[in-house]
Amino acid sequence: MKDSLFLVILIFLLSCSGKKPGYENEILWDTWGIPHIYADTDSSLYKMMGWAQMRNHGNLLLKLYGEARAKSAEYWETDPEKDILLHQTGVLDAADKVYTRMADTDKRVLASFVAGINAYAARYPEQLDARYRKVLPVRPLDVVYHTFRVMYLEFLIARNLRPAREWSAGSNAWAINGSKTASGNAMLLANPHLPWNDFWLFFEAQLIKEGNSLYGTTLVGLPTLGIAFNENLGWTHTVNTLDNVDYFEISIKGDSYLLDGNYQPMDIDSATVWTGSERLLVQKKRTAFGTIIEERGDKALAISWPNKDGVLDPISQWRAMGEADNLEEFQAALDRNALPLFNVLYSDREDNILYQFGGHVPKKNGDWGKWQELQTTSSSKELWDGLYPAAALPRYTNPSSGWIQNANDPPYTSTFPAAIRPSDYASHIAPNSMGFRPQRSAKLIMEASNLSLDEFIALKHDTKSELALRLMDDFEQLKTATRDSLTLAALQVLTDWDGSFDAGSTGAVLFHRLIGKLGVSGYFAEPWSPEKPLKSPDGLKDRRIVLEAISQVARDLVRQLGRLDPAFGDYFRLKAGAQEFPGNGGPNRLGLFRTVEYAAGEDGRYYSNAGETYVCAIEFGSTVTAKAILGYGNATQPNNPHVGDQLALMASKQLREVWYTREAQESNLERIEKEIEM
Repeated sequence: MKDSLFLVILIFLLSCSGKKPGYENEILWDTWGIPHIYADTDSSLYKMMGWAQMRNHGNLLLKLYGEARAKSAEYWETDPEKDILLHQTGVLDAADKVYTRMADTDKRVLASFVAGINAYAARYPEQLDARYRKVLPVRPLDVVYHTFRVMYLEFLIARNLRPAREWSAGSNAWAINGSKTASGNAMLLANPHLPWNDFWLFFEAQLIKEGNSLYGTTLVGLPTLGIAFNENLGWTHTVNTLDNVDYFEISIKGDSYLLDGNYQPMDIDSATVWTGSERLLVQKKRTAFGTIIEERGDKALAISWPNKDGVLDPISQWRAMGEADNLEEFQAALDRNALPLFNVLYSDREDNILYQFGGHVPKKNGDWGKWQELQTTSSSKELWDGLYPAAALPRYTNPSSGWIQNANDPPYTSTFPAAIRPSDYASHIAPNSMGFRPQRSAKLIMEASNLSLDEFIALKHDTKSELALRLMDDFEQLKTATRDSLTLAALQVLTDWDGSFDAGSTGAVLFHRLIGKLGVSGYFAEPWSPEKPLKSPDGLKDRRIVLEAISQVARDLVRQLGRLDPAFGDYFRLKAGAQEFPGNGGPNRLGLFRTVEYAAGEDGRYYSNAGETYVCAIEFGSTVTAKAILGYGNATQPNNPHVGDQLALMASKQLREVWYTREAQESNLERIEKEIEM
């Protein structure tokens, strides 16, 4: 009787507390250095998220927040250019406005996140470099500054500035429904491509609270997961082909600018940037055409970018996306349209798949081509007329094909038969084209059927160059156009090769050098056509030019390496931290779905520095199953064992199991941290 009474009392107490038996606010760190964070409130959840990011990326996180304050020159005596731009373009002003307007619930999330950051720094100051500790304490506003610095200055503004125009954003994504899978379950592939350093780095984590277990990744320094899945649904992003940064050359006279025939006063204020030796006064001059970033005589260059008024909050949208339980709730989160850019691809356990061309897309006067140029004007007709709502942008669900892909191509080539058409939208929203990597992506997924999750993953690891495959018949024909023995030998290497960029591939180095000389376009006789999206461009316009390039590259290769057919992995290497392996995968421009960018080293080899970062493949069945990898590891902090610890898996084209359940986490446990101890 007493035992029965005790059991009733225990059940009553547990129900009153709202906790399950054994439930605590804690972090279960697995053996890959991934935190699985259990919490009973959002405050505890995000406090532990801040703590976890500090454990794995403390120095980097503090550096990023110092830079986002526009104080990198003051703290570390660096070039003040980025500090000046953050003020001059109005990025920090917009962040201030967003934070002021944030809902109290979102402010509490930020406050909790920075409380965890500061608590870790107070507990383990010796783990942090002294030069970065000067950023402490971190404030909630710093998180918003960092978000806006990355999203607006780096993703949008910087890639449009002349010095950064060679920067190439990339990502792959697939969403397929049960018509393409063996199980009848929908699947999703998340595969972003970004540089392997600094503010581009991802942090992988799981956020678990009552009713929601969200697993995925975010950029270091952000509190919310940006690419993620829960038991019911998941989404990923790719950088999309939107144009929401424009430059205007305008006429000025003193502190006035010409608008519709009359000079109007600029809105002017200033900020101060400190360097190690002087104070710089940064003037912020605003016009209807945007903020002035350069003046020459009676002309000025003004830059226009979205959300300068600070109305749209990307942090709260990502949180709403992660808390959605079904397609309707997820679409409601997307309708906020608070993310400044990104395509969204989505799958769920109800067998729905979705594509959304997201972002702050301005309404403009004119077509896509016009707005790729500098606008020399004083007319108000060229001003943006607000932003399109999400519902007016390219979007669809459940195409008849059963699949959606995106590899940074425009929305109109995301499935075949096409679910949407360019004529359905204003021409300045997006161009209509399809590069070689998107073509490879579409061919791989459209031709597949009856896929298991492992087969889906194997398909993702395809290393063939679509550009090389397109040129193979031309290489064969070129053999009849030359008698030069070395050129013929080079052509034989190319035609014996299968187009793959694997470690042992013997034609990949030669082809890589050839395209480095020729470029990826300009020599095709037939241009890309929307009528033949997966078979164009094609044919050679001038065989002589290509033969000369092959001849020169062959001679250079023999002189430098002693042979025409070196193994790709001998000279192209995967490297992260102290880990190094023969490379596989290759540059985006060559049309590889497995994208890895390499930079030349001083030893004549090439080393990975961008491309494949986070890869996650998810199947939404009665229970969710996933495999993933973060190639460079989930940490950057010195002496952390997880710097580069996943690179061996990446080199062997493997993903690791995602330990989504408590049972799996406890079976692969490295440490437990309790919130009460933090």
